[in-house]
Amino acid sequence: MGPHVVMMPIFPAGHVTSFLVFARRLVSAGVTVTIISTDVHIAELKLREQATEFLRFVELRDGFEHLSVELLEEWKTDAGKAKVNRLLVEAVRDMSSPNAQALRGVPTADFPVCVMHDMVACWAQDAAEELGVEKHMLYVSPVGTLSIGLQSERLVREGRAPVTPENQNIPITDIPGLPPLQPGDFHSMYQTVESFEWFKYHEHRNRKADVIVANSFYDLEKHVIDAIRNEVMGTPGVQTKYLLDVGPLRPESPTPTALEEKDPCILWLNTQKPASVLYVCFGSHSTHHAPQLLELASGLEASGQPFLWILRPPNSVPIDASALAAPILPMTQYLPPGFEERIKGRGMCYSSWAPQRRILEHVSTGGFLSHCGWNSTLDGVCAGVPMLTWPFWADQNFISRFLVDTAKIAIEVKREPIDPEQDLGEFDRIFRRVKKSEIERQVRKLMQEEEGRIVRENMQNMKRNVERAVALGGSSRTNFEKYVQLLRAKASAAAFNGVNKLDDTA
Repeated sequence: MGPHVVMMPIFPAGHVTSFLVFARRLVSAGVTVTIISTDVHIAELKLREQATEFLRFVELRDGFEHLSVELLEEWKTDAGKAKVNRLLVEAVRDMSSPNAQALRGVPTADFPVCVMHDMVACWAQDAAEELGVEKHMLYVSPVGTLSIGLQSERLVREGRAPVTPENQNIPITDIPGLPPLQPGDFHSMYQTVESFEWFKYHEHRNRKADVIVANSFYDLEKHVIDAIRNEVMGTPGVQTKYLLDVGPLRPESPTPTALEEKDPCILWLNTQKPASVLYVCFGSHSTHHAPQLLELASGLEASGQPFLWILRPPNSVPIDASALAAPILPMTQYLPPGFEERIKGRGMCYSSWAPQRRILEHVSTGGFLSHCGWNSTLDGVCAGVPMLTWPFWADQNFISRFLVDTAKIAIEVKREPIDPEQDLGEFDRIFRRVKKSEIERQVRKLMQEEEGRIVRENMQNMKRNVERAVALGGSSRTNFEKYVQLLRAKASAAAFNGVNKLDDTA
């Protein structure tokens, strides 16, 4: 039996997808993987994961009562963290015992060599320490934000984090591997004292992970990857021994299915000229308020550019592939009068789930207006489609700045500036208006002008880089193989030493 890894993912789709992809890769390399979470989350994962026979799923339980609350709520208190850690330790010991099938519904497995946790589930490090195994973190955001997190304790000591009225205009110039940043480019959880109070627990604990596996690839973030390895790892307080970029972590790209080829978006793209269409999508969670939808519609219309807009109403619930059977919602109320008639043939608005990867890979797609979620960003890079950036929250402002200023594979859509005399709340900072004229100007710049041509060329070069990274001998492939070798070495050492963790329960 190969080495055994316990995974602890969290709920947002972008995080879960990366964990499932990495789990499947590990299983294909002969690693046993057990995914542990709440019973509700496990049920959702089994619906998403087609090849469930290759992965092991174990629910957290308190006695015989399944947890039904979201773990994110549990994590907000010390008592909640302690409770979930206790349940995690119990689950690991149960499934490693001879009675695993009766206790947890899975065959007995060797004791795990590590607990792999999400970047915002660092409390699981306590369980790993109690179990006497290594702490591995799957980092699903750009490595640039990891570099910030590794400096978070120092930034707090120096009064530069969280962002306050006193420091909000002072550039931060000493994050390893990164150019000077404005505080507003940091993760949205840094932007208020209240949100950072919860977030700093995880940021401070990044440095305690023994191994960090990153959903990125070397040529995309080489400067910051090198800086962390050469300037940060090995310094006092940083326990990390390996930083391994193995991305992009995306599901395998099978031949397009008949269902996908009959998708309304694909059928419409088939009628358009090569590289002419701007794909507009803001992810499964982000929505605009109604006045901004009007501005966006007017800007797209005025640009004269063909577009495919995945349009979602304000405050709508997240959408994914499970919504394929859901009715297509009428969106006329959020659009200018007569808009749909005027753009007929040149533009398409679609309000259901759409096959994003297939759309980006379509020969007619020539640009991507995105919220800058990291998975969407990697989709754009892998397809070689240049981007317009319109970030909302989380790490998206950082990603936008990185794509525009460092990687130079995107053009920014600028929001109205913040008035320093005005006390804006977090909501108003995020949803600052973007004018029709700005949307029109940047769409034309990307799709029709010289600056867009340069960005397109840079993105095509980056696409070639990612293809090399995942090929045999490439950086991501090599790092994945190195990670599997680390796991096997740990398992062999444990077997050689005859360690029986089940005896360490006293």
